[in-house]
Amino acid sequence: LLQPTMEAVAEPPSSGMVFASIAGIIGAISGGVGYAAGVQAASQAAVGLAGLYVIMSVNEYVVHRYYQHIGINKTALFRWMKKTFKLSPLKSSGHVEHHKETKDDMSLDRRQDPILDSDLYRGTAFSWSISGIMTFEIAIQSYPWLWLCGWSFQASTIALFAGIFLHAAIWQTLHPHMHDLPDPRLVDGVPGWSMAALRSTGFFRYLHHNHEGHHRAFGAHGNYNVCCPLADHMFGTYVGIIPPKAQLA
Repeated sequence: LLQPTMEAVAEPPSSGMVFASIAGIIGAISGGVGYAAGVQAASQAAVGLAGLYVIMSVNEYVVHRYYQHIGINKTALFRWMKKTFKLSPLKSSGHVEHHKETKDDMSLDRRQDPILDSDLYRGTAFSWSISGIMTFEIAIQSYPWLWLCGWSFQASTIALFAGIFLHAAIWQTLHPHMHDLPDPRLVDGVPGWSMAALRSTGFFRYLHHNHEGHHRAFGAHGNYNVCCPLADHMFGTYVGIIPPKAQLA
């Protein structure tokens, strides 16, 4: 039997510390580029990478809030389009059902569901096809930005695929595991063991607590970022750490 995930018991770092760490990584990479190619290249690298991170964070936020939680159905624009063009509302891809069966301690009260029952990871993991769709979504946004920053097509492509892989590796390592599900296999998507050694780090503890807050927030409205924290702070939907009900009793 899978054991409950205990890595997140330790207190996580603050959002400020996480953002400082991300900025430090971007600075270190840019510094290396500057050492090899000069100050202008370092500036282009820093601005390009920062923008790529913002693109990925906002994209993750929008997909999670408006597609996975079908929040698009509640927007004024979609209601107008639905009325004008007789559109059908967007249906759940299985994510809403995932929330319904997730208990306060993040374990699952498995309920019979045709979408989730057909998936070994019950809607918590990315398949290779989903990673492909995400690559396209980020590509059409990141290539123009990186071109404006003076990046070559080759460098932009390397950054794109590195970013997509890191995002998927973090998601696959974090999400199924925190719901006591097995790590995704290589045949199913980016493997969940790819970053398993980092689960006890401050960054993963932060993500774990952050996502617990998403599940515990009223209506699951808040903490939509899972792997790339930032957009929730930009759009005012960061709800912070929400303790389990047992701790509040």
